[in-house]
Amino acid sequence: MKRVLSALCMLLVFSMLLTPLCCAADNYDTLADWDIKVAVPDGATAVLKGNEYYIYARTVGSIPYVMLRAYRYDSAEGFIEEFIAALQKERADLEVTSEIEPVAVGGKLCYEIDYNYSVSGNRIEVRLLAITVGERTYMFLSKEVPARGLTVGTMLEDVVAGCEFLGAPKNEREGGLDELEEQISVYPAYLYCQKDGMPKYWIDFSGTIADAAVLHCYFRSGDPTFYEKNFLLYLDTAEFSRGRIEICDIMDSRGRDVTDWFESMTLVFKGKKLELQVKRNESTLAGGAEDNILTGKYPMNPMNCAALYKYYQDDGLLKYWLVPNGDDVELHAMFRSGSPEYYEKVFLLDGKTAEEDGYSIRIKKVYTEDGTDVSNWFRSLTLTEVEGAVMMNVRRDEKTLAGGAEDNILSGVYLLEPATYLLPGFEGKISLADLGRWAQIYYFIRSGYYPPKADVKKNGDGTFSIHLYEVVRQDGGTHTATSAWYTVDRYGVGVNDLTGEKVDLLH
Repeated sequence: MKRVLSALCMLLVFSMLLTPLCCAADNYDTLADWDIKVAVPDGATAVLKGNEYYIYARTVGSIPYVMLRAYRYDSAEGFIEEFIAALQKERADLEVTSEIEPVAVGGKLCYEIDYNYSVSGNRIEVRLLAITVGERTYMFLSKEVPARGLTVGTMLEDVVAGCEFLGAPKNEREGGLDELEEQISVYPAYLYCQKDGMPKYWIDFSGTIADAAVLHCYFRSGDPTFYEKNFLLYLDTAEFSRGRIEICDIMDSRGRDVTDWFESMTLVFKGKKLELQVKRNESTLAGGAEDNILTGKYPMNPMNCAALYKYYQDDGLLKYWLVPNGDDVELHAMFRSGSPEYYEKVFLLDGKTAEEDGYSIRIKKVYTEDGTDVSNWFRSLTLTEVEGAVMMNVRRDEKTLAGGAEDNILSGVYLLEPATYLLPGFEGKISLADLGRWAQIYYFIRSGYYPPKADVKKNGDGTFSIHLYEVVRQDGGTHTATSAWYTVDRYGVGVNDLTGEKVDLLH
């Protein structure tokens, strides 16, 4: 299937993730102080003037040109807002013609704003792209005077697509991940469960986050229910030896460096299994045992995992999410028809008729869940893979907007962030024990409570009934506290009998 759909299906390998972007240009400038290498398009002239780097499309020192400048700022959106506010104080006639929105350029996530102002009777058109890498934001902008034919063409996009962020130097080592994969088979995920069967830690090697494995942990802060917390284990700075990875840099999901929480963290491959070895810095153990990865050795079994891609509104509501489904992609949307309650509607984006263009695919056919063709609702619908996320660009045909905004996928650019979820590691025929085990995990991941008992019974119609429960002692006797009743087929697809919700235990 096409590149973007392949990315959505998580069919990535480490060698692909660690390969830098290639540039078509022949000339490069390395700006070491800014940690960036810039590809200068053929025919252009590059000049560094103080803290600004110019690439002139024509005469040196004059418009049209592309300019680059680096700032100590950790948010591209926040930087643009402050930059424009300061510029408006200097230029009273400045007009913003396109508000801040995410765009994908050469597989990089950028934020764009367009504006113009007058100089000596000429209207200067500016397109600004900002990219944040770590604590630094890079501003790329083009200045043109279209009325006089002074334009840069695609030079701004070429420069952004061709640049390489150098960042921290890599550890010098032979082989690294490539050598490790020659020695052993690295599975997409590994799971550690406590003695009672409850999942505690799992590691995602699928490549959702480039150059890092994701350690998923379940904590509970003294509360009866558990919640998930994630850490990034950076592989590009790790130390490799035969069958071992010594993790040197660890970040939490907010981007904070928490490496000093640990005296060491090592991943040791033992046949098909992986052992997570942790030596905790006890002086950093705030919150107690229930909120921390503790010193210990944790044997993990190989598993699978998959990704979906989520877009949240400003109010925190999950609005859209994408789920790969073979060659196609399911687009889930939350609508509410003017009522306080939201409901879910599913669309199928046909991958077989889609058109590929670089990092993007343009969807040509869209169907509702019942098979109705609603392609004419859209002038265009494009999915672009960008730094592990998916950018969905929708241009709606407003003439088909029956029902209003609350019942429709609207025109806009939506950045859907990846979120991986655990899948069984086994293949082939599913045993009753496997079905019950994954019903327990499925319930735990969604509710934060692990039902300790699972009974599975085969029904006469080929379905299975799964009872998840706990035996509770009370007043000298016992009773059964039920968490869920599922009725599913041999593939784990069915319904929660208590709530009527659809369930898919294994996918």
